[in-house]
Amino acid sequence: MPKKQINIRDVPEALYEWIENERHAQRVSQKEFLLKVLENAAAHSPTDTGTVGPSAFSKMTLVYWKSKRFWLGKLLEHPEIMTQGRTLEELERNIREAFMLMALDEVPAEYRIREVAMA
Repeated sequence: MPKKQINIRDVPEALYEWIENERHAQRVSQKEFLLKVLENAAAHSPTDTGTVGPSAFSKMTLVYWKSKRFWLGKLLEHPEIMTQGRTLEELERNIREAFMLMALDEVPAEYRIREVAMA
């Protein structure tokens, strides 16, 4: 069975520039980058249970450095969260997982979310 295709036209200039900058930084093709963004969005979209993960576009600041054997890192926004990885990719996966574990600590399996304006 052939793979489905999506063609997108008239992409706003600012969005196109963001896509190009991000894909060049990650050294991947435009197709690879956009598929990764879409897969991430799908993985974090609302489910039938009403739960949701972090936004696919939410970002935090990872401070990281290389020790003798591992990459170590912590989040500036949550300095209590620190982890390690053999590669930078593993470090990023581990810091995401550590954040989710901390954020959902003591939250029952059946929970709901709501955005709250802080101002």
